[in-house]
Amino acid sequence: MAQLLAFQLGSEMYGLEVTHIQEVVESPPLYYIPRAPASLLGAINFHGSILPVLDLAACLGFGEKERDLRIIVLTPEEAQLALAVSAIVGIVSFAEEALLPGQEGQTLTACIRAVLPDRGEMINLLDLNRLLVSLDNF
Repeated sequence: MAQLLAFQLGSEMYGLEVTHIQEVVESPPLYYIPRAPASLLGAINFHGSILPVLDLAACLGFGEKERDLRIIVLTPEEAQLALAVSAIVGIVSFAEEALLPGQEGQTLTACIRAVLPDRGEMINLLDLNRLLVSLDNF
């Protein structure tokens, strides 16, 4: 069974496989980045490395909402990047065969790879590759 970290972006539930996550950092100090796009909240010092922090909700068009104080740090193999989300919900186990395809319009604009039904809710599985490609346009 695979696992994902479930989190909210605005009123939507999203998830990211735990294999893409190095750590969830509790309330790190954010440092201002001059002339950065609005979706970059700043940077954190993560074990001696400076990582930009992306406001994932703003980046995907959910607008500015409250953010969880915790920051999701991606594995170095994925990207030197941290993600700020509206709220971290917790770990969810799932079987790959339980994933449903996302709607075509959503997969492009909202970076959704698949949808996972879980306890009466739908968790949008974040397409990390598509997100990272879209960030190249910054």
